[in-house]
Amino acid sequence: MSATPAAETGGTVRTRAIALAGAVVLAALIWLLAHEAFGVDLRTPDGPGATTTSELPFAAVPLSVLVVSLLGWALLALLERFTARARTVWTAVAGAVLVMSLFAPVFSEGLTAGNRLTLVCLHLAVGAVLIPAYRKGARQA
Repeated sequence: MSATPAAETGGTVRTRAIALAGAVVLAALIWLLAHEAFGVDLRTPDGPGATTTSELPFAAVPLSVLVVSLLGWALLALLERFTARARTVWTAVAGAVLVMSLFAPVFSEGLTAGNRLTLVCLHLAVGAVLIPAYRKGARQA
């Protein structure tokens, strides 16, 4: 016998909320580790291929992870409402967004190796937490 829809929804919401909080905390810890322990003056490229950079303040990291996580969750909720293949579609979109998010730190000039490594770690860590957690319990035909 399967669980009631309300129980599945509650467990799914709880899993996604924990993943969102975990991604925010993990990103903050990566920023702190890079900045405090390794002395990386964190900067971000002004765009893909840009030669100029801007400071990446601590507050911007958890805030941006929070916003992106909520947008991903909202997209998945919409897909679950309107398609039976929500998990597959969302995973493809999330994977594509993750890959595209790596273009700026990987291909931009003007970043130190420490900056580049930290930005890539931030993006991959957030994706590694959110993608599997959000997929769990997502509707699939």
